[in-house]
Amino acid sequence: MGERTRELIVLVTGDIICFISALWLTLFVRYFEWPSAENLAVHLTPFLLLSGVWVFIFFSSGLYDKHTTLLKQSLRTRIVYTQIVNMVAAVVMFIVFPFGIAPKTNLAIYMVISTALIFWWRLKLTNHFSPKEQHKAILIADGQEAVELVDEINNNDRYNYYFVRIIDESVAKNTPEFESKLLQLIERDQISMVVASAHSSYTTKIMPVIFDMAFLNFRSTFLDFTKLYEDTFDREPISALQHDWFITHVSQSRSLFYDLFKRIADILGAIVLLIPCTIVFPIVAAFIKLEDKGPLLYRTERVGQFNRPITIYKFRTMSGRDEGTEALATKHVVTKIGSILRKTRLDELPQLFNVLRGDLSFIGPRPEMPALAAVYAEQIPYYNTRHFIKPGLSGWAQINDLDAPRGGVDIERTMSKLSYDLLYLKRRSLWLDLQIAIKTLATLILRTGS
Repeated sequence: MGERTRELIVLVTGDIICFISALWLTLFVRYFEWPSAENLAVHLTPFLLLSGVWVFIFFSSGLYDKHTTLLKQSLRTRIVYTQIVNMVAAVVMFIVFPFGIAPKTNLAIYMVISTALIFWWRLKLTNHFSPKEQHKAILIADGQEAVELVDEINNNDRYNYYFVRIIDESVAKNTPEFESKLLQLIERDQISMVVASAHSSYTTKIMPVIFDMAFLNFRSTFLDFTKLYEDTFDREPISALQHDWFITHVSQSRSLFYDLFKRIADILGAIVLLIPCTIVFPIVAAFIKLEDKGPLLYRTERVGQFNRPITIYKFRTMSGRDEGTEALATKHVVTKIGSILRKTRLDELPQLFNVLRGDLSFIGPRPEMPALAAVYAEQIPYYNTRHFIKPGLSGWAQINDLDAPRGGVDIERTMSKLSYDLLYLKRRSLWLDLQIAIKTLATLILRTGS
């Protein structure tokens, strides 16, 4: 069983136990007696259904994502937001389906107890299910991404190994008899794992030594740095990419079925969402016109698939002109209705026409402004690869990158964003698109994203 599978089973099992235990405690507190089998039976079915809904909401809000250090830092806040959504879902569920019981008091007690149990389980007890045996590892790699990997592994108890040493490739190259010294280090410190880039020119040179120690002597396991980084952070390490990565993973068509189904889903989804928009659009238009009598729509150029320019549409949220010489003498200020539209994301509804027309997909890398894309293409290796596939309203980077660039040129943050886009390019599938769609919806509801 893999580490990720084990962690997921532990988390789901623990959550369900918390939900069931909360029901028993709720009945005990409510009636001040040991819950009878009959009373439990009456409440069990509706509350089990509610637990199923809550597990889905937990998944949507990212509580079953890998418990990296970044997620653990925001876990407390995320649980609070998720439980608020769970409370709303529970109230709606029992209003629509009463189940023959009147659970107002029981539901209130259940919410308090279940939240307390979830906090106790997720913040305290899960640590006891972390791997007890910690294996020693060394890393042969350069750059910031190598430091990120070591920080994540060594400061998180979810992993069953930790790095005792990080060796720069430049140091390794300039160290006499490095291969023999590496073997001595492994023997002396009882190293169980060696992590290095399988595509590095230096690693290729010492590969016979690594092969002997990893496969013939059965002393150490060799892992590829790129693969380990990807599995740990769900993004690609830009600095470790080589041209063979793109030859392997960038193809004209992922599959005929995937491309066809995704396009059909885009068309049907846009049509379905545009139906209620026939009511929303006139209301939004009226408020925009009433405030400053300016244009309804904001048009802007973006980079589309294969670097082709596309024009996307939004409801205008700012005053002032954005074209020609008038743009130099105008002050851009978010309007009152514009602020509401931005917070609710209603300003992006006109992009449904872009989806219907085929300029955008629901899921894909977010389209960039041409001027910024030109700068990034010059300074970031392989940046234009993200334009190989159709841009989308939401993407893997939008639900995972909590430090996305916000206006202006930002090379460092854009490289991080690109690393997520490249992982999506590599793994894109209907299942991944569905995960992104569900988590995007949860982000809009919980307002945890950007």
